[in-house]
Amino acid sequence: MTNQTTRVLDLLKRFNQNKKVCIAQLQDELLWEGKSEKTVRRDLDVIKEMFPESFELIRGGENGCYKAITKEAFNNFIDNPNTLSLMVQTFSITQHSDLFNNLEMDETDKKLIENKIKDMKKIYEFKSKPFENRSGEAEIFKIFEHAIYHKKETLIVYGEKGYEQEFTIKPYKILFMNGNFYIASEVLNTSFPFSMFRISKIASAQYTKKTFHHNRDITSFIKQMQTPNAKYTPEYREHLIEVIVEVDKCKARHFKAKKYLSSQKIVEEKEDGSLILSYEVTQDMEMDEVIKKWLPYVKVISPDSLKKSIEKDLLEYLQ
Repeated sequence: MTNQTTRVLDLLKRFNQNKKVCIAQLQDELLWEGKSEKTVRRDLDVIKEMFPESFELIRGGENGCYKAITKEAFNNFIDNPNTLSLMVQTFSITQHSDLFNNLEMDETDKKLIENKIKDMKKIYEFKSKPFENRSGEAEIFKIFEHAIYHKKETLIVYGEKGYEQEFTIKPYKILFMNGNFYIASEVLNTSFPFSMFRISKIASAQYTKKTFHHNRDITSFIKQMQTPNAKYTPEYREHLIEVIVEVDKCKARHFKAKKYLSSQKIVEEKEDGSLILSYEVTQDMEMDEVIKKWLPYVKVISPDSLKKSIEKDLLEYLQ
């Protein structure tokens, strides 16, 4: 057995035990005594070459430190209630489409996840909005994953059956918001430069021969989006609208405990316990759901356009 074989087998044992391996520390050990950093990295490269999927080495918090993603690490992950709750909800999403069946995952691993989630569902109940479903959805996702990663312009056919339209888009991100998947895209040859296309309404998608570069303003806008109703305008930060609302004291605790939009800020807490809150949105429509959900305990102070819109909707509802 060569010296390198001995060293590599020792590294494999450590990774399999979910131990952290640091190059500097290895050089102080007998097996690597007198060996250069380059030699240690060659030993690691042997593992990467021989086990590209079984041992994915990840950089740790310290420079030159690595750990392998092992079954033990996976079990530690899914034993955390917070992260497991996210997995349960994600699994619920995939159950409403053919996504889970198309995952490139070993059947044993799939069974492990399914059993763990079933056990968790005996204890927890996760509620969400209805999920959209359509046969063949997984193939659409794969096309967009590839198009986003390689920045490929994509031609899509979009809309209800009989009312489809063609759009050439630059896909940036797949977003999951309010129970639906969207493809956030820059749009070519239209009057709107950005749009959120609901994936369940995309009949087909295919790459064009063109690639594209990201617009930094759009990339930033996608990260800051709070609702599917966000409206993009070039240099969007300069066009944000401040919304001021008053929350009745009897419901104030809910808004103190939770932000209903990420931009929510407490401007004032009055002596009687009521709150003055501010939000930054791209258009009035982004506030509709929050306000209407909490009527009559939330009152719009400004802008007037939003106040009049809510009043109009209420009058129409009461007629």
